Amino acid sequence: MSEQLYGLTKLALLNTAGYAKCVIPLDHAASICAPNNTGKSSVINALQFPLINDLRLTEWDGHDLDETRKFYFGSDQSYILLEANLPDGKVVIGVAGLGKIAGYKYQYFCYQGALELDHFIAGNSIVKYNKLDHVLREKGLDPIELKPSELNAMLTGGATPYDSRINLRMIPLNNVSDAPVYKDIFRRILNLHKLTAQDVKRLLLPVFARHLGDPKVDFYAVWHGAFEKVNRDRRELKALESQQEGVTALEHMLDARAVYKGKLAAFAPKLDIALNDYQQHFDDQTSELSVQLEDLLSEKQQLEERQRLFVGQIKDLGNRQLELSQWFNQYDALHSRFELASSEQLATNLGNIRSDYERLSHSLQGASNVNLATLQHQLSQTQKQHKSAKLQLKNLEYNLYSRLREDLSLPEVQHITKLLNPDLLSLSTAKGGEVEITDDSAFSNLLEQLADCIKGGKAHLPGAVIDLAPLHSAPDMTSAEDKLQIKQQIDALEQSLHTLTQQIEVAADLAGKTREKERLYQDMLQAEQDVKDFSRYQQMQQLLDDQQQLQAALEEEEASVQGQLDEVQHKLANQSDRRNLLNNKLEQLKRQKERIDQEKRERRDHELELYSGRVTPYMIDIVLDFDNLADSIRSFNKDCQELRLTEMNIANTYQFIYNAGITKFETESDTELKYQKLIEAFHHLDKEREAIERRARVALTEVASTLKGLRNDLNRLHRELNSFNRGIWRQQISNLKDFKIEIVDRKLLVGHIDTILSTSEAYEQGDTFDLLAGNTMAERDINAARDYLVQAASEKGGLTLSDLFDIRFKVVNRAGEEEYFDKIDSAGSNGTRITIKLLCGMLFIRQLLAERERGKYRIPIYIDEAADIDPHNQQAIIETALSFGFVPIFASVKPQTSCRYIVPIRTVAGGAQNWVDEKDWIICQPLQQELQPDSAETEAEPA
Repeated sequence: MSEQLYGLTKLALLNTAGYAKCVIPLDHAASICAPNNTGKSSVINALQFPLINDLRLTEWDGHDLDETRKFYFGSDQSYILLEANLPDGKVVIGVAGLGKIAGYKYQYFCYQGALELDHFIAGNSIVKYNKLDHVLREKGLDPIELKPSELNAMLTGGATPYDSRINLRMIPLNNVSDAPVYKDIFRRILNLHKLTAQDVKRLLLPVFARHLGDPKVDFYAVWHGAFEKVNRDRRELKALESQQEGVTALEHMLDARAVYKGKLAAFAPKLDIALNDYQQHFDDQTSELSVQLEDLLSEKQQLEERQRLFVGQIKDLGNRQLELSQWFNQYDALHSRFELASSEQLATNLGNIRSDYERLSHSLQGASNVNLATLQHQLSQTQKQHKSAKLQLKNLEYNLYSRLREDLSLPEVQHITKLLNPDLLSLSTAKGGEVEITDDSAFSNLLEQLADCIKGGKAHLPGAVIDLAPLHSAPDMTSAEDKLQIKQQIDALEQSLHTLTQQIEVAADLAGKTREKERLYQDMLQAEQDVKDFSRYQQMQQLLDDQQQLQAALEEEEASVQGQLDEVQHKLANQSDRRNLLNNKLEQLKRQKERIDQEKRERRDHELELYSGRVTPYMIDIVLDFDNLADSIRSFNKDCQELRLTEMNIANTYQFIYNAGITKFETESDTELKYQKLIEAFHHLDKEREAIERRARVALTEVASTLKGLRNDLNRLHRELNSFNRGIWRQQISNLKDFKIEIVDRKLLVGHIDTILSTSEAYEQGDTFDLLAGNTMAERDINAARDYLVQAASEKGGLTLSDLFDIRFKVVNRAGEEEYFDKIDSAGSNGTRITIKLLCGMLFIRQLLAERERGKYRIPIYIDEAADIDPHNQQAIIETALSFGFVPIFASVKPQTSCRYIVPIRTVAGGAQNWVDEKDWIICQPLQQELQPDSAETEAEPA
């Protein structure tokens, strides 16, 4: 074609997304092929970083953003690189990882020039990003670091500080503000399997936004705002008609309030004068009584001082007598305990108890460390040893062991004794002993035969060989054994038997013996205390006479001091009677003052408006005296309370009338004027009825004017989409004969809007009807429309253009068969579904692009599981996409020969990483002239 095409030409990944290296062509249709789950989608999704550059608008197959950053930018040697051919030459856009320390963040950069991967490799390793700027500048390049907002502006044609250095514009939008919409659609065409009819509807409005107002109408607020005053006026009219009794009561209470105001206004100044005079009277009386009380107080203090002195002396004497009493009590107790005791008797008792305690403690300690069964086993073994030792002592010279030694050597005897019971060897061979040798020669032969059976420490018996090494031989039992040693052994064993017997007895009743030990311990402590107490008793016997004499002296001194104290207390009682009399007078005066002060504090006449408004004069003379002053103030306060209650009743009555629906007088700042206007309004109701009916018709017109904008937008969207659909088929696309996106009005919702609009138009054209009569056809239709729209707006949070319609897809295949689909995924074949999704995405993006530059820049689109689409449909999709300026990238397990490029993914490093090099690309067909979009294509004029 004669016109040059621009846009992306190549995508490269280095050390990212599981790829050691990956280079993908973007200038023509390509088939990326590899087994499932080997990273095909990861390659195409990487385009979201440079071309969407806002992770909030991206899609990562359910993975969160932190996982995604770590997956793509796990180190500071991870790169996503794009090469684009633009009018000013080739440019490179890169996204570089900053590494784990930086939290897997990444940095955008760009430079003018072709993409050479050798620039990013030094030796056998990838250049770290912090050294990349130096490496590129050494090669004569001018890299620029970019913020996401700056890259977004440069891609879409917005202004940036770098416009004079490099031009990256390859997404020529009509308006830079459409960038978020473009990104949303671009994200969808990279993930076509997730594109739904709802997505198409959601994207439809922003695509055509410049032709639409798209208001959001809170219908309840609109209706309420228009009819609020009409309804309020009508309610107040009805309330005024029903409140005759309340208004009459209000007038009577206003008259009563004027009478109270007159009386209280006359009393208030006279009460103020009487209160000032009473204060002087109170001060004089209080001063006189206080002087008399101070004289009595001085006398009282002197008497109390003497009283405290005598009381202190009596207290000291009492403490000393108490100490003596305690001494005598202690002596009597000790005397009753030790009158017949002696120190030798107590010491002997202590020694016996201590011995029993220590013996039982020893037995408990032994029994607590070993269980009963073990002790019984030890006793049994010890008994056996004791019996064996006694047998050895008894048959020390003439036993079976000695007889064996006569015929056999010592080693032979030791081997044979391993096979015999040790006690058997101790049995006596003397006359009358346990072993009777009837034939000495035969017995000797038997012993020799036994000795011959033992060879090399093993007994060779018929049918068996016994290893004797693990067994112990019996001890030497010759007549040379020391008898003293055996006797000592027997004594030791008898002591062990005694100890074990005691321990078994304790172990059999461990809890009881423990309690017995505790009892013995307490007895021992008591015996020790008895020894100490007996010593104390002997000392107290020596002091008995002196303590008895001291007790008599203290009792005599206490009687003397008590007589003096009684005299002082009698004087204090007389003085208290005189003081109480004065205090009563003073207290009575204070109570009178407190009552007056209390009534004075309860005065609220300063809070009342006694002199404003209507007041009835009080004509009776007012006389006040000190004795009745509190009652006069109380009566005054009661009248004030009555006035307050009357004021409250007036306010409550007005509030009752107000709550009935009469609120129009609340704008008056003067309360009296508000009450007066309310009373006057009750007598003038006829004129208001006519005004309310006129305002109702005006309110409906206001509602209609609000809905009209929403209805006009729906009509405009119909026209825009019809024009859009006509523009699609300026040239044949895909394998379809016809394809349209159609708007289907929601009939019930739109019908109710039309009801309100048509009724309002009829009124403006001169028709008359009573909207508030409640019995006309127009009234019923309007009310039904109002109720439905209020409910719909409440459920949706306000009505928008999107609420007024649904979309459906009209598809006519090559055979002329016409089908309609509400959902894209319900379309018949996979090819048809893919075609519909591709067309929606591509055409929406074209709608956002500047008209004269549509199709001039290549934009990649992604088609997963491409093997499910037959080759004919694949070729149709490729031709359609290229004609609109889009480059399809197919992904599948097997290569798709419909594409120009086949890009196989292979693994390296033992399958740990993926690898795609440019030399791996396979060109399936000769390079053909690229399809150029119809330069004469023009979109329909906006409606």
